[in-house]
Amino acid sequence: MINQTCISLESPVEWKNALQGIKHGFAHTWENCYAMRLTTDFKTYLYCFETENVRIVCPIAEREFESRVDIVTPYGLSGFVGNSDYVDFPRHWRGFVRERGYVCGYISLNPIFENSTYFLADELCSYNNIYVLDLTRSREELFSKLSKGRKGQLKEWEKTSVKLVLDKQALMDFFLANYIDFFAQKRATTAYAFAPATIESLLALNHVVMVGAGSREKIEAVTVFTYTPFAADYLFNISRPEGRRHSVALLWHGINHFKSISVPILNLGGGVHADDSLADFKQRFGGNKLTLNCLKQIYDAALYRALCGRVGVNPADTTGYFPAYRSLEHCRSAV
Repeated sequence: MINQTCISLESPVEWKNALQGIKHGFAHTWENCYAMRLTTDFKTYLYCFETENVRIVCPIAEREFESRVDIVTPYGLSGFVGNSDYVDFPRHWRGFVRERGYVCGYISLNPIFENSTYFLADELCSYNNIYVLDLTRSREELFSKLSKGRKGQLKEWEKTSVKLVLDKQALMDFFLANYIDFFAQKRATTAYAFAPATIESLLALNHVVMVGAGSREKIEAVTVFTYTPFAADYLFNISRPEGRRHSVALLWHGINHFKSISVPILNLGGGVHADDSLADFKQRFGGNKLTLNCLKQIYDAALYRALCGRVGVNPADTTGYFPAYRSLEHCRSAV
């Protein structure tokens, strides 16, 4: 017996129950998807596949384009996760999305939980890398894997004059007052154009950890982490110019914190582009490099071609922004 359903954000208990027994990241949670809808206003669901002892889930959001609907995973690394391999899953998924009338789908994948039986190899696109730390290692082992420069920066960490700020309300106030300008200065992509309601909702959650540097009266930098029992994520870091020197100490605090509560993995993320300065910053913490993949799936080829034709883009090109018929819209919003 095969059962495929979409659990809406209006059913948080059912959503959370569907995740039980499945290793997943914060981006899979109801809390993250609810917060992201406050920015996008997309209809958002947790797709759930069940048969016998197998359950596979994936958050999806519906987007309209000329009265047609395509799907995308909400912000963060999520994608298909489940409690068992299931090689026949791609066939059932295809039947489901066609029945729903979706044109195509962009599905991000979390390489920590990625399962190759859930998709076809020719749909897989690699676009970046992330670095992850194995927090089951001892603190001494983690320190030994740091680059020489990082070790020097943290040698006196226990005695550092940097004052860590853990007052969450003060940190939230700093973040809300500074994140828009900070991301603009960094020329962040439109993916970071969060509504204040999204930030407020996220930062107030119990599974969001914030740490700052400076003083409560004059915070200079804040780092934000999210987590589930299975993995933590280094989500954001914003700072004033004088606060940039604190980034290593703030991240090291997060490493120690999640180790202390037995979260086994910390995803440091990657760079904006592979091997850029941000990626280098994270690589120097000694993490394992994992390939970041996504799925670019076309469910109705004729309709996909027609939509691409209406905006004058090549439907055969899947190397750039996907779906291609939204690429011009994306370029306009990025300006």
